[in-house]
Amino acid sequence: MLLNFREISGLRGHEGRRIRPGMIFRGGAVTDPAAAGLVENRRVTTVYDLRNRREEAERPSALRGLGLRHPIRHHDIDLAAPIRMAREGAARAEGNRTAMLAIYGEFHRTFQPTFEAVFADLLSSEGPIYIHCAVGKDRTGAMVALLLGALGVGREAINDDYLLSNDAYPEIAASVRLRHPHLPARDNPALRPIFQVETAYLDAFLASIGSPETYLRQRIGLDEAAFAALRRRFLD
Repeated sequence: MLLNFREISGLRGHEGRRIRPGMIFRGGAVTDPAAAGLVENRRVTTVYDLRNRREEAERPSALRGLGLRHPIRHHDIDLAAPIRMAREGAARAEGNRTAMLAIYGEFHRTFQPTFEAVFADLLSSEGPIYIHCAVGKDRTGAMVALLLGALGVGREAINDDYLLSNDAYPEIAASVRLRHPHLPARDNPALRPIFQVETAYLDAFLASIGSPETYLRQRIGLDEAAFAALRRRFLD
């Protein structure tokens, strides 16, 4: 099974042009060789694995054995503060939600080197892409929001795609518990802010950058030629 996997296509972007089918995929880490074959069948050429080194070491990607490009180096950024709170018995729903809002509000700074590397590669490569992190909702959600913003997709459509991760809530919760066995097996309301996504989370990220286009121009260094190149690649 592919965790929280979906294709992004058909969304209307710059000048009313739509995202081409079969070009942008997003989801969670792929550790099962059988599931890796399903990604390969989409003719993906490049994988952007946004996890850190520890995550990759603990759950190696089955996609690495398929000859796909993995141009992004793993980092040491740890986003597990809410999980540690749960382990220490200090977990409360509102506290976890506050922690998630804080994490999103810092993405523009903590993940700027990763965002820079992804966009630099997008401008020098071709073919379909797969963007993923551990479960495909937070780091992936921020990266996809930036890419869709660069393509001229409107905020409502960006939100709608982001919120689709909640359709995979049971699978996401099971995946997080598998990696953190100290968490309770039952559905604890205090953990819901960790397992789900909220528009407020994405709002926190986007509020911190002003707008995707502003951030991409001023902090990532994209110019008009770069925006045009991305739109030629991904829009019809």
